[in-house]
Amino acid sequence: MKHFTLFALLILCICGFTFAGNDSKDLFTTVSWEKAIEMSKDKKAKAIFVDVRTPQEVAQGTVAGSLNIPLQQIQARYSELPKDKNLLIFCRSGKRSRAASDFLIQQGYTKVYNVDGGFLAAPPSAAFK
Repeated sequence: MKHFTLFALLILCICGFTFAGNDSKDLFTTVSWEKAIEMSKDKKAKAIFVDVRTPQEVAQGTVAGSLNIPLQQIQARYSELPKDKNLLIFCRSGKRSRAASDFLIQQGYTKVYNVDGGFLAAPPSAAFK
């Protein structure tokens, strides 16, 4: 019985640490396109757009001046992103940008902003290229 109790406590601890360690939902901020555009124009905010869509998607249009690092390459290329700037992460609809934002937070980035709604929700004022 003593072994069973120790085993049960060990399982609870492992599960507790696993669930607590994977919850980064509160560590990045989701911003509207309007707020993201405002941040990108503000010299003091030092913000850059990061497009995590594929090159094929980007070829159909993106935000002028954005850096393209597809989600599939983010683990190999995240060091290209500066830690001292606000990173405005977007994709097509918001799912991949959330995954990229979670990953960047796990790598120690603290200025990560997920742009709500992805490229599909971007207004004309985003200055597409």
